[in-house]
Amino acid sequence: MEMNEVRSLVTLAELGGITPTAAKLHLSVGAIHKQLKVLERELGVRLYEKTGRRLQLTQASEILLPYLKELLAQHDGAISALAEWRGMKSGLVRIGAGPAMSSYILPPLLRRFRRSFPGVDLFVQSGNTPFLLESLARGSLDLALLISADLVEGPGFQVNASWDFELVLVSHLRQAPRRCRLADLQRHPFILFQKGSRMEEPIDRYFAANGFRPRVNMRFDNADAIKAMVRAGLGISMLPVWLVDADLRSGRLFPIHQQEPPLFSKIALLTRRSRYVPEPVQAFIDQTRKVEWKSPRLVAGAGGIHRRARS
Repeated sequence: MEMNEVRSLVTLAELGGITPTAAKLHLSVGAIHKQLKVLERELGVRLYEKTGRRLQLTQASEILLPYLKELLAQHDGAISALAEWRGMKSGLVRIGAGPAMSSYILPPLLRRFRRSFPGVDLFVQSGNTPFLLESLARGSLDLALLISADLVEGPGFQVNASWDFELVLVSHLRQAPRRCRLADLQRHPFILFQKGSRMEEPIDRYFAANGFRPRVNMRFDNADAIKAMVRAGLGISMLPVWLVDADLRSGRLFPIHQQEPPLFSKIALLTRRSRYVPEPVQAFIDQTRKVEWKSPRLVAGAGGIHRRARS
């Protein structure tokens, strides 16, 4: 049963003749007649009969008509919904990010997307990297915004946008130097991320590469907890510049400029590796690639996020 045949019969019931039915559907009289005969053969019943100059629906048609109208309404509704989705008037984007990313990086991305596509629903899930990657792999998330995502890109995942950012040494200890070698910080306490966490891995590698073993007296799995402890004057930490930017500008924290080369890591937007990406998801990816970060120390573009030199 083709939808064109169903539409012809429903319109015939409404208008009472093949000629007006053909005119409304912008088809020839012969085409309407052929569609109705095909439908009759498929169903094995007569659908109409001629009574004078007017066509009369048979009892079989009267029985079928409510179901055919409902079928036609469902079909047209589905086509309309798809057209709205393709026109970005509806749809859903499901995004996962860690707690720090959800607090500092994700909000401006979501706000920008919502302004452009107010009809598209946004679902956000927070969690650690293994949880987000598992959710992405099984299809319960469309996108994941991760730190050091170059370490997890594999056959099942694809990086769609990425930015480099600096991790900076920060403190509120009065006795901590403002410029020094890493070795000069040996006597000061450090407050770092949990061992094995995605944020801690590049920091550990950086310290090891520069022959420095910090004296760690606190470890947390939450970036805001680390920052609170550092602001309380309890130690030194190494944190993403976007996470401490407001604190550095307000004076609640101060940077420690090490003589060694700076440490950079990466923010990346991941999807499952797939030939098909839903249009709302692709729109989010495309818009994220164009994002510009508005901050005195963060500049973004095709080349990524960088720390501005002080004037």
